[in-house]
Amino acid sequence: MKKYLITILSLIGFSLSACSKNLDRFNGVNTSIPNLTIISPTGAPALGFYNLATSQNFETNADPTNIVKIMNAGQKDVVVLPTNAGVQNIVKNNAPYKIAATITFGNFYVASLNNDSNGEMDPSDVILLFQQNNVPDKLFHYIYGNDLNNGIHYVNAVSDVSKAIKDGFFVDAETGLQMVPNYVLIAEPALSALSNITVYADIQEKYREKNNDLDIYQASIFIRNEVSKDQGDALLAKLKLDIEEAISDSNKLLEGMNKVESASTVFGVAPQMAANVLKKNNGMGLGFKKAIENKTAIDQFLSLFNIGETNEEIYYK
Repeated sequence: MKKYLITILSLIGFSLSACSKNLDRFNGVNTSIPNLTIISPTGAPALGFYNLATSQNFETNADPTNIVKIMNAGQKDVVVLPTNAGVQNIVKNNAPYKIAATITFGNFYVASLNNDSNGEMDPSDVILLFQQNNVPDKLFHYIYGNDLNNGIHYVNAVSDVSKAIKDGFFVDAETGLQMVPNYVLIAEPALSALSNITVYADIQEKYREKNNDLDIYQASIFIRNEVSKDQGDALLAKLKLDIEEAISDSNKLLEGMNKVESASTVFGVAPQMAANVLKKNNGMGLGFKKAIENKTAIDQFLSLFNIGETNEEIYYK
C-alpha cells in the first residue's frame, strides 16, 4: 500500500510540475487545443496549422474568396485571410470577427531569367506580375512605383508565372502575343521549385527599407466575436508555440504535415518542399505577432489598399 501511495504521489507531482511549466511558458494561458472550427487558405498561411492538420475542425480552401463568404456568414470560429481582405470584410460588411494575429509576413521575390543584356530591370524589359490589383501587385508598385509600367504584363496566379518560366514564354492576355519574360514576380515555394533563375530582389527587404523596418503583414487570423477569450487565447498560444518551433526546427513542420493523408492537397505545398523553404532563412515568411501590439505596422500595410487607419475596436484583445 505504501509503495502504491508513493507512486500516486509521484505521478501527481509530475503532473503538477508539467502544468506549472506549461503555464509559466505562456504566462498562465491554457495551451490545450480548443474545440474551434478553423479555415485557412492553402499555401504559407496553412503551414502555421501543421499540428492541427488531423483535426476534423481544421480545413483549407484554395480560393480565399470562398473564405471571405464564410467569414461574412460567421460560419467558422476562426478564419485566416489576407490582412487587407479580412479587415475590409469587418469594416465594410460588419463581419462578426476581430483581427487577432498575423502569421505570414511575405514570401515574394523578383527573379531574373538571366536573359537581360544590362542586368537591370527597366521599362524596356518584359516584367511578368501576378494577381493584378491584389497583394503581389500592390507590393511591387509600392516598392518600384509606376516607372516600370510600360514593361509590366500580368497573369492570374503564381502557378502561371512558374509555367512561363518553364516554357520560356507566356501569352499576353491583352494582345494575345507570345512574349518572353526577362523578370518575374514570384512567391515561395514556387521559387525554390524552379531552376535557371536568379533572385533579383527580396520584396520583404525592399519593403522594410521603405518603412523603418516594418514587416509586410500579409495573412492574419480573425476570431469570431462569439468565441470565448479563454478559447481564443489558447489557440493563439498554441499557434505561437508551433510556429516558433517550426522556424527553429523545420523537421517539426515536416512531421506535422505528414500526419495527414494527401498533405500536398491539404496545405497546397508538398511537406518536404515546405520544410526545405522554411529551413532556407524562413523563406515561407512564417511568424507570429499579435495584431493589437502591431497596429501601426498593420495600418501601414493596409494603406497600400487605400484603407484608412483602423479602429482598435476591430482588434482582438
